[in-house]
Amino acid sequence: MKEQTQSLLVKPSKTIKRLFSHILLLLVTIPGVVSAAAYDFGSLVAMFIGMIKTLVPLIVGLTLLYFMWGIFQLVASNSEDSRKEAIGVITYGIVSLFVMISVWGLVSILTSTFFGGGLVIPQLR
Repeated sequence: MKEQTQSLLVKPSKTIKRLFSHILLLLVTIPGVVSAAAYDFGSLVAMFIGMIKTLVPLIVGLTLLYFMWGIFQLVASNSEDSRKEAIGVITYGIVSLFVMISVWGLVSILTSTFFGGGLVIPQLR
C-alpha cells in the first residue's frame, strides 16, 4: 500500500493529464449533443460562443487545481526527483494561468475598444 501511495505522489502527472483530457472531452461534446442542431450560421456561432463561455472558467479552475496539486506534491515530496517534478508542475501551472489571464485581459481590452462593451468576466451559469 505504501508503494502505491508513493507512486501516485511521484508520477501523478500522467494520471492528471488523462483525467483533464477526459473531462475536457466531455465538456466539449456534451453541450453539442444536448443543444440540438444549429439551423443557420448565427445559431452555430452562438452555440460555439456558449460553449466557450462555459469552458473558459472551467479550464482556469482546472489549471488552478493543477497548480495546487503541484504545491501539494512539493510539500509531500521526499526525494529530489519528486521535488523537481513538483516544481515543474508548479511552473507549468503558473505560466498557464498567467497566459490565460493575460489573453482574457487582452480580449477584454480589444472588445471594449472596438465594440464598446464593458469589462467581461467569465462566469459559470
